[in-house]
Amino acid sequence: MRVLIASGVRHARDYVPMLKSMPGFEVIGCADTADSPFAEDSAALARATGIPLLDLDEALAACGIALVCSEPTRHVDLAVRALEAGCHVIVDKPAATGSRDAQRLRDAAGRSRGLLTAVHRLYSPQIVRARRLVDSGAIGLPLAVDVEWLAAGGLEGATVERPELVCDPALSGGGELMNFGWYPALAIRHLTGLDVEEVVAFSSAAPHAPLFDGPHAAYGVEDAAVLSLRLRNGVVATVTVARTPAGVGPAPVSSSLRVLGSHGHVLADEDAPSFAVRGADGGSVPRRVGGPAGTTALRRLFEEFRDDIRYGRTPLVTADDIHAAAAVVEAALSSAREDGAPVAPVA
Repeated sequence: MRVLIASGVRHARDYVPMLKSMPGFEVIGCADTADSPFAEDSAALARATGIPLLDLDEALAACGIALVCSEPTRHVDLAVRALEAGCHVIVDKPAATGSRDAQRLRDAAGRSRGLLTAVHRLYSPQIVRARRLVDSGAIGLPLAVDVEWLAAGGLEGATVERPELVCDPALSGGGELMNFGWYPALAIRHLTGLDVEEVVAFSSAAPHAPLFDGPHAAYGVEDAAVLSLRLRNGVVATVTVARTPAGVGPAPVSSSLRVLGSHGHVLADEDAPSFAVRGADGGSVPRRVGGPAGTTALRRLFEEFRDDIRYGRTPLVTADDIHAAAAVVEAALSSAREDGAPVAPVA
């Protein structure tokens, strides 16, 4: 499968070596729009990874998959262009920075012969096992979900190319809620199958001060946020996202997810990495699962999307899921700006 990196601004330096190491993929090069504010980033990616720098329209005509890795506020423009060219598309996270852009993406996917998906963590071994247990009925009906997503080390480390790609709303769409809220929103939808009806959120954005200082303060965006979600059928969920100065676990990102059911609960911990299920009798069955969650999930995402294309399957994350997650994050940002006023996500 011939893969084009459509803009090399964020995360592409991790994705390209991985794709090169995987059977069934050929990275044909990197390309960006002529008016890109980050054209040098794509050129630098090409030099660093040994792939050609190509003309965008010619490259879209020659590739099978376009992997969109621009700054988040250009994700949808590039993805729509690739879909209109007939490409299959993977969009880096967050796939859209608002419900309106997510609707544009959904409309373009509906018109295109190409498949669409986005970067997600639903293939992490821990979430895969948790979903299997929920589906099996081992914990009864899911009634509540709690998700924690904590990134360590500030914005000066190797995990972020430049702070403004996370903190400048013109480039990122928001702060850490936009940057990371995508993952919990998708996971809650994946594990419950339910839409979010109402969001209440509080964040460290202006007029409050960021909890941990740094570039977030300069741009007036949050470095931490807490969300309460009301889903259909009375199910509830809580989400905490934050970027902290020091690590809370051994990995750059610590993520845990707990689903409380009518007859037990399941805990998925990506730090361990492990998951555990506790039944109504109080007994707990822990399991260790192999591989770093982020790397394992990403490799499998690429593999599964390749097979989705080959066999005409529907991707695990679709345009509808992208819209739902983007609408939840958008509602959370709106609620936080209004000091916790309840906001309904755009349907």
